[in-house]
Amino acid sequence: MPRQPLPSHYLVLLLLAALLALGGCSATRLAYDQLDFFIQLYAADYIDLEAEQEAVWQPVVAAEHERHRAEELPYLAAYLEEMLVASRRGFDQENMTCLLGSLDALYRRQAGYAVNLAAPLLAALSPAQVQTLGTRFRERTAEDLEEVSAAATPAGRDKRARRYLETIEDWTGPLDTSQQALVTEIVDRMPESRPVFIAYRDQKRAELVALLQARAGEARLRAFLTDWLVEFKDLPPELTQARREMRARVTELFIQVGQRLDTSQRRHLQDRLQDLRDDLMKLQRQPRMASLSC
Repeated sequence: MPRQPLPSHYLVLLLLAALLALGGCSATRLAYDQLDFFIQLYAADYIDLEAEQEAVWQPVVAAEHERHRAEELPYLAAYLEEMLVASRRGFDQENMTCLLGSLDALYRRQAGYAVNLAAPLLAALSPAQVQTLGTRFRERTAEDLEEVSAAATPAGRDKRARRYLETIEDWTGPLDTSQQALVTEIVDRMPESRPVFIAYRDQKRAELVALLQARAGEARLRAFLTDWLVEFKDLPPELTQARREMRARVTELFIQVGQRLDTSQRRHLQDRLQDLRDDLMKLQRQPRMASLSC
């Protein structure tokens, strides 16, 4: 589990990783059913929760997890179905626009889940815990800046390309030499926006710490986190532009690689998507798929 403070995009990614990185019904079900427990461990690790705080927060986590099962899993399952249909038809500009639009909406729903969990917990932090959180924010920034420096080197760029290759091959099976070269070429043209993102994130973290020091209530914290993590209300223009460029490169990656998949690779991809979609349906108490915009 990545070591990141609770009120960030990474809690959402934790949820999605638990669902999307595992294959097989039993593994997916185990990960999802234990997610509320892992979230509590995650918060305790970074905020040093006291036993009484954990006891008060546990029913909040349990209730929100059950709500997520009923209200959010249908959207996750529907998105997997949308991807499966697109993979069968062949990825193109039209269905990639639809997939990325649906992903934006899906992200916002999962970010709302994270906010629902974080707001009551943050509102209950003591001054000492707020101070600790601020310290851990600074420590993480120092680590991230080191990673940014390393990523700018040829070895760092090679490492990023390998991460993309490993992720794609997890879904398609092994890629041949020409397919690998194509992925590497497209990844090399992806924007590098980490320094700008880190500066923006540090600004928002500082604002959050200031709110906590001023003893802002749960409603105020919830509004702040929603504006930041769900609505992106004050995203810097540089990050907005980088996001557009990244969407263009991801679209290109799906279309170009998708056109070059052989029969075995296509079957591997579609089987993975179908199995995970089915797992998400089985995790629901009353299985259904939500209606997406596309």
